[in-house]
Amino acid sequence: MPWRIVSALSVTHLVSYGTLFYAFALLIEPMERELGWSKAALTAAFSLALISSAFFAVPVGQLIDRGYGRAVMTGGSVLAALLLALWAVTESYPAFVLIWLGIGAAMSAVFYESGFAVLTLNLGFLARRGITIVTLVAGFASTIFIPLLHVLIELYGWRGALFLLAALNLGFCALLHAASIPRAPARTRDKSGIRPVALPGSNPRRVLVLPAFWLFVATFVLQGIISTGIPVHLIPILLERGFTLDAAVAAYALIGPAQVAARFLTGFGERAWSLRAIGIATMALSALAFLILPFVPAGSWLILGFAGLYGAANGMLTIVRALLPPELFGQEDYGAIQGMISMPVRIAMAGAPFAFGALWAWWGNYDAVVALCLGMALCSFAAFMLNLALARAP
Repeated sequence: MPWRIVSALSVTHLVSYGTLFYAFALLIEPMERELGWSKAALTAAFSLALISSAFFAVPVGQLIDRGYGRAVMTGGSVLAALLLALWAVTESYPAFVLIWLGIGAAMSAVFYESGFAVLTLNLGFLARRGITIVTLVAGFASTIFIPLLHVLIELYGWRGALFLLAALNLGFCALLHAASIPRAPARTRDKSGIRPVALPGSNPRRVLVLPAFWLFVATFVLQGIISTGIPVHLIPILLERGFTLDAAVAAYALIGPAQVAARFLTGFGERAWSLRAIGIATMALSALAFLILPFVPAGSWLILGFAGLYGAANGMLTIVRALLPPELFGQEDYGAIQGMISMPVRIAMAGAPFAFGALWAWWGNYDAVVALCLGMALCSFAAFMLNLALARAP
């Protein structure tokens, strides 16, 4: 295991997700108080960033395939630092929106998809374990950065906290990316010898004519909607179903450890589990979680079972989405193909929290949201099984 690049990307993903994704939740309230902008206006900018990151996903992936992973990820961290510093001094809402559109571009350069592409190009058959290690460490981003940012805001205000977050992106992420990622794409060693992953004249658009590819995209669009919408609404769902706030928070808190445990088991159990089997288990656990949720009585400890199943499915989902495409569609153009998968997934994720809230308002309670999640989980399971059948056919 080339620990230099794996440990560096573990740290940079931890910091990138903590500063660019999770930090926003704590900055809404002080910004709303000082600037007078509504929560809806603030969260709209965050959603635009996710959409922006979707449109940058494919070109970023293509650049990494061509050997520019070091420049892409280093530049993304420098851009993130600059934009966080500009955010700290902004007084204009249009400027704030433009900053978040730029942060979306930075996200596409430093989040999982880019890191996974770099690891796949440089680790070869060790990519599965390397990606697992990165996700295990980065999985603690919210655990570390939510309390850290709370302390920073208390000590220095939200503007001072943003300057410190900018310094982390510049001082840790940019330097680690520049020092650890090879200048050119490494050659990947497999059982047949050594060959370049990114072949000259390759065409990532070849997958667009494959029904199996679109079934794979549909699977992860549906799962992406669930994994983004449910965390925002889970506590209100459980409170509405009669659980106490303490029980709802306990169930929510179990999701993170369940994700990490599932990633550990899938990443280091490659001899026992194939990636296809892990994918089937992932979709099955997701469907089972929402199948049992309506039948869990208020106050029952079985709600922890739902949280464990949901968290485990989410944890394995990241591994499957990262590692299964090369097995299904070939190792060439990994970064570009991941970008093509990421684009519709991120667009769907951007609208998921609002859509769930609108459905709750229209229906009058969260029963329709739970039923929708069950339906999407079952559809994603069916799409994934059909995808495996079609991908195996040739």
